[in-house]
Amino acid sequence: MAINFEPIFSGMQNGPEKIKENFDKLANVQDWNVTEVEITPANEWSGKGTWKKIRLGNITINVFDVNFISPKIDNVSYSVQVAVQPSGFPSWRRLGVFSNEHTGNMVFAADQGKMNIINFGSTNLVAGQHFDVHDVWIEVA
Repeated sequence: MAINFEPIFSGMQNGPEKIKENFDKLANVQDWNVTEVEITPANEWSGKGTWKKIRLGNITINVFDVNFISPKIDNVSYSVQVAVQPSGFPSWRRLGVFSNEHTGNMVFAADQGKMNIINFGSTNLVAGQHFDVHDVWIEVA
């Protein structure tokens, strides 16, 4: 069964040409590299994780994968710094936080050199609780 694309493009000014221009902007897969940045826990938090930047031409795929382990905190503030913000990490990213041990609508955010978990929804944390933050996003230069 042949598909006739003419009705889709008829009446569009430069329709097929504009679509081709967008495909031409896609990455040259011969030009690529991977940068891996380790995330450094702070304020007695422990854990491990990375922010990987996979650059394919003018497209960057960012993969953020971190597990934090809490210290004992008796008076939890609304926002708690859990790591140091690496250079270049976007302050506009807001990520969900997953924890089997601590339920709530927590958000992970980075700003002014700090990576914070926001809105724990409780007044204290037991040492050893796990908080996972995972995200993938794409940037086009």
